[in-house]
Amino acid sequence: MKDGRVKVKSDHTNKTAPKKLEHKGQEPQIEDTLSVVVRESKGIIQTKDLTKRGIHPEQFQRYLKKGGKIEKVAHGLYVSVDDFTDELQLLQTRFKKGIFSYETALYLHDLTDVTPFDYHMTFPQGYNNKNITESDVIPSYAVPDRYELGVITIDSPSGNVIRVYDVEKTLCDMFSPRHKADKDIQLTALKRYMKRKNKDISKLMRYAKILRVEKGLRPYLEVLI
Repeated sequence: MKDGRVKVKSDHTNKTAPKKLEHKGQEPQIEDTLSVVVRESKGIIQTKDLTKRGIHPEQFQRYLKKGGKIEKVAHGLYVSVDDFTDELQLLQTRFKKGIFSYETALYLHDLTDVTPFDYHMTFPQGYNNKNITESDVIPSYAVPDRYELGVITIDSPSGNVIRVYDVEKTLCDMFSPRHKADKDIQLTALKRYMKRKNKDISKLMRYAKILRVEKGLRPYLEVLI
């Protein structure tokens, strides 16, 4: 497992900024707040959420130095070491513009038995986030029309909402000449799709035409129909 701190500004009005922790007796306040945040966000802690709840960043840092059971995974992002971390949810939180795609999307749609070791995510063309290279993400980039085509939300295997391309878009992506997919994985995915009662061949071919993979996809499809 390989971004956004809310900065508290000084204000000369009657509004008060989150108070800093001054006494040891207030430590349970942090632990109680963390428990609520962990429960509501299903294991992921963002410093901006703590600030909204009155925990100053400096308080939180002191808590961590005293051995709080919290692990930093990215700037402003932490997880509880005592709780299971949904890697897919964590990556979606870190990279909000990312959409799970290619082999990862195949796995999420149950079109392959191959468990991904790395995670494919597609980002809009021109998107720049240096943290991507430090994560378990294999990035792809797409122009707006292709990036937005077929985006849906589903539950991850752990029950958390993530963004992924729909089945038809995923299949077309797997047959893109720009993506060097394993032929066996391609065929297995297409065979499983063709057995589904809710398959939508017209949508698949419409996507194939838009994405310019019709020529490569059609021969396999004709054999299976």
